[in-house]
Amino acid sequence: MSNPITFFRRHPFWLWIAMLIPIVGAGVVAGLMVLTQGLGVTALSDLAPWGLWIVTDLSCIALAAGAFSISALTYLAGLKPLQPLARMAVFIGLLGYTGAMLCLFVDIGRPERFWHGLVYWNVHSMLWEVTMCIVLYFNVLLLEVFPLVVELPIFDRFKALRKLGHRIHRFAPVLAIMGLTLSLLHQSSLGATYGVVAGRASLFRATMPLLFIVSAVVGGMAFTVQMTLIVQWLKRRVFVPRAVLFQVGQVAGFVLLVYLYMRFWDSTAGNYGYVPGRSEADTLLTQGRNFAIPFWGLEMILGGVVAAILLILARVRQSATLLMLGCGLAMAGIVANRWNTTMLAFTLPLSTEPYLTVPGVTRYTPNLVEWATSIGIVAGLTLAFSLGVKFLPAFRGVEVPESSPAPVKEAMPAPMPAGGD
Repeated sequence: MSNPITFFRRHPFWLWIAMLIPIVGAGVVAGLMVLTQGLGVTALSDLAPWGLWIVTDLSCIALAAGAFSISALTYLAGLKPLQPLARMAVFIGLLGYTGAMLCLFVDIGRPERFWHGLVYWNVHSMLWEVTMCIVLYFNVLLLEVFPLVVELPIFDRFKALRKLGHRIHRFAPVLAIMGLTLSLLHQSSLGATYGVVAGRASLFRATMPLLFIVSAVVGGMAFTVQMTLIVQWLKRRVFVPRAVLFQVGQVAGFVLLVYLYMRFWDSTAGNYGYVPGRSEADTLLTQGRNFAIPFWGLEMILGGVVAAILLILARVRQSATLLMLGCGLAMAGIVANRWNTTMLAFTLPLSTEPYLTVPGVTRYTPNLVEWATSIGIVAGLTLAFSLGVKFLPAFRGVEVPESSPAPVKEAMPAPMPAGGD
C-alpha cells in the first residue's frame, strides 16, 4: 500500500478534497444540533432574529446570479461565444441555490414544516413569493445542469438518459427565459422582503428590490468569471476563451458603477431631511463605529469604485491579474452589502417611545454553532464544485502548452458531444 503522503503529493486534488471533508463534517454536526435542539443553541434572539445564516443565504443567491444573467446574454441576446461560460454559470447557480436552501432549512426554526409554503399558499406574504420562486428556479437549474451530468462516462450504458439530456439542452433558450423571469422576481423580492418592513425604518423604502437585482447581476458575473479563471489556471486547460472572460468582466464593471450611483444616493439621501428612524439609520451606516468602515471601505470604495475600475481596465490591458482582483473585490463588496443590510435593521429600536437621539444597538455575534454550520455549507458547496469541474466533460477544455504561462484568448473549449448544443 502506497504512503498517503506520497499519494497526496502526486495527487494534490485529493488532498484538497480530504481537507474539505472534515469541515463539511463539522457543519453537519452543528446542523444536527440546531435541528434537534432548536435555535436556542444559536446567538439569535427576538431582537436579532436574522443573522449569519441569512447573510450566507443572500450571499449565495447573489453570487449565483450569473446563472440567469449570463444565460440571458447567451440565449436571449444571441451572444453565442458566451455559451461555455453559461455552462459554468448554471453549475455555480445550482450549487449557490442549494447552499441558500440549506441555510434556510436550519434557520426557519421548524424545519419539519419546510414544505408548508408549497402547500399552504399565503399570497400576501413576500417570503412566500420568494420561496416559490426559489423552488421553481432551482428546478430550472436542475434541468439546465442535467445535460452536463449525463455526459459523464458512467451514463454510457444509459443511452435513454443521455438522449433526454440532449433533448432538454435544445430548450436552453426556453429555460433561459424561465430562469430570467423567476430570478428577476425573487432577486427583487429578496430586497422587497426588507423594503416592506414598516417597523424597520432603515429598510422601509422602495429602492430595495432594484438594489438587490443590480447588485446580484454584478456579484453573479464576477463570481462566475473568477471561478473560471481559477479552474483554468489550476487545470492548465481552457474551456472558456480569455476574451469572453474579459468581456463579461467589463460588463460587470459598468453595471457596478450604475449600482454604486444608486447605492450612494439611497444611503445618503436621509441627510437632506428627517424621517424618524431612517435618518438615524443612515447616520449609523455612514458614520457609526460598526458600519462606517465596512460600508465606505469595503462596499463603496474597494468593492465598488476600485473593483469597477479594475474590471473595466482588465479588458483594455488584457490583464488576468486585474480581472481576478476586480472580481474578488466586487464579490466582497456584495457580501458586505448583504451583511450591512441585514444587521443594520436590528440596530434601531422598534419604537420611538421614548425618543432616542442615539439609536440603541442590538448586540449580536454569531456563535460557534452558526459559524460551523455556515462554513460547513460553504465547504460542502466547494467540495461539490471541485468534483464537478474535475470530472464533468463540459469543463474538460483543451490543454495549455507548458510554455504558455496562461491560456491565450484564441484557445477554444472542447465542443460538446453531438446533440449537446
